[in-house]
Amino acid sequence: MQRRTVFLILGGIAIAGIVAVSTGILIWRMAKRSVTQQVTEALTPQEKTIDVAALVTQVRELNRLETATMHVMHVGRVPQTYKMLPNALPGDEITFLAEGDVIAGIDLARPTPQHVWRSPDGTINLRLPAAEVLVARVDNQKSKVLTRDTGVLRRRDVDLETRARQHAEENIRQEALNKGILTVAAQTGEKKLAGFLNSLGFEKVRFVRSPTVNTEPR
Repeated sequence: MQRRTVFLILGGIAIAGIVAVSTGILIWRMAKRSVTQQVTEALTPQEKTIDVAALVTQVRELNRLETATMHVMHVGRVPQTYKMLPNALPGDEITFLAEGDVIAGIDLARPTPQHVWRSPDGTINLRLPAAEVLVARVDNQKSKVLTRDTGVLRRRDVDLETRARQHAEENIRQEALNKGILTVAAQTGEKKLAGFLNSLGFEKVRFVRSPTVNTEPR
């Protein structure tokens, strides 16, 4: 009985050893295969082909790229005067404080396949539309009339404040242009597009800028 127990124990140990050795061999083979596969993939060039038309389509899908914002304050005065009479009698004048935001960027709906080409060294060249003002708006909650002087011989012009706001909007836009918002918009747009093209697999990207124009906000 004792001899039989010893044989059973030895048999169990042998079986366990065989299983352990077999498992080790299997793991080693799998690891070797994984390493070999990784080395093979690392040494095999990965080629990705995107034609110009497809690239243009992907760029156009970005639509308008808003790349620069400026907050501007403007104080404007709009007077109504008469040459032959003093302002205290028929005049009407308003001084208006306006605060607003100007947003500039690049309209990416414009590029066509003619605006994109590949150099012999693989560089992707993209001629970008000029940066433009996309939005110029007055913040009505922060803007207000500072003074209003109306002559004693007339009624207030009810549309004068509206014209003052329109005048302020144009001046806010012009002030942003004077501060170089289009240059900032163009530079930031190139950085964002370069990152986008790099994510598509294009390592070398060169931008060709169109002349900057002071496009009216739409």
